[in-house]
Amino acid sequence: MSSKDPVETLLKKTQEADVCMFTTTEDDGRLVSRPMAIQDIEDDHTIWFMTRVDTPAMREATGGQQVNVTVAEKGFWASISGTAMAVQDIDRKKEYWSKTTEAFFGDAKPEDPEVVLLKVTPQSGQYWDSPGLPAMAVEMIKGLKGDDKAARPGETKEVEL
Repeated sequence: MSSKDPVETLLKKTQEADVCMFTTTEDDGRLVSRPMAIQDIEDDHTIWFMTRVDTPAMREATGGQQVNVTVAEKGFWASISGTAMAVQDIDRKKEYWSKTTEAFFGDAKPEDPEVVLLKVTPQSGQYWDSPGLPAMAVEMIKGLKGDDKAARPGETKEVEL
C-alpha cells in the first residue's frame, strides 16, 4: 500500500496525481482553489508549478504567502501547506516544457517572461491512504451489522516537511 516513510508516501503519491487543487488567499481573506498541474516534486520536497505571470494564483501566492496543495486520487487524499514564490528559471521551464504545457500556453515559449514557475516550499502535510473501496465497504458493513464501529482501513499520517 505505502512506503514505511510517511513523508515519502505523501510526496510520491502527490507527484503521481499530476493535478492538484492549489489554494491561495485573496486580499480580503477569502480562500480560492484552482486545479494546477504538478511539474515536479524534488528530493528537498519543493513542489513546482508553471503558470502565467498575470494569473490570480501568482498575485495571491508569490510574496511568501501561505498556500495549500490538495490531492484526491483513487483512495489517496493529501493536504500540503507551505509558502510560494515566483521563479524565472528558463532552464527549469525548458525541462518542464511538454506538449501539454505547450497546448496550455499557446504561442508562448519557455523563454517568455509571461511564463513563470511557482515554487512551493512545503512546511507540513497530512494524508489518508486507503486500500480501496472494497476494504472500506467491508468495514462499513461490519459497523452496520454489529455493535462495533467500522474500522478505518488504511493509514493517516501528519508530517513535517
